[in-house]
Amino acid sequence: MRHGKTTTLLLTLLSLASCQKAEEEYTTHECHFNFNCTYHNTSRLLDAVNSNETFAIVSTKPLSQKTYSVVTSIYGTDDTEDHITTDLETQQRHVLGLSNGLIIGKSIMDQTLYAFDRQCPNCFEATNMTNAPLVWAGSGSMVKCNRCSRTYNLSNRGVVASGEAGKSLMRYRINYDGTYITVHN
Repeated sequence: MRHGKTTTLLLTLLSLASCQKAEEEYTTHECHFNFNCTYHNTSRLLDAVNSNETFAIVSTKPLSQKTYSVVTSIYGTDDTEDHITTDLETQQRHVLGLSNGLIIGKSIMDQTLYAFDRQCPNCFEATNMTNAPLVWAGSGSMVKCNRCSRTYNLSNRGVVASGEAGKSLMRYRINYDGTYITVHN
């Protein structure tokens, strides 16, 4: 009987530790992004969620009071714009992380779909400012911070690939059901 209680206690503690680790994997910074792929079926963002080793930097810019565009950049290509103009889309509030930018794509290493904040996590931690957006570095699976010179590997969970050791990229939850891409915290 005593062995059973010990085993139950141990399993409970392991379960709690596992849940805490999963929660620490994602940032708590505000992020809300919904993208209807049926309205934008030629978007480069679709390439990023459907192809391995393709990542896209997504940001928004206003077009008028009620409409805006989602700007998608894939390494080695020109930026594209998807105008968000339908009633349903314009009623939604979009917050793309700390500095109006997400990096979305699927890792070739583990086939996982990722959504990272475009803000350098180490510069944000050091200054509490959002003035260090990441840019493409050498390939479509690497980004760098021009402020601290760290390079991050997108296909390896956003870890620091070169430069001073530090935090991995901030990660958001992402869902893609074939129609909608939803990113949130």
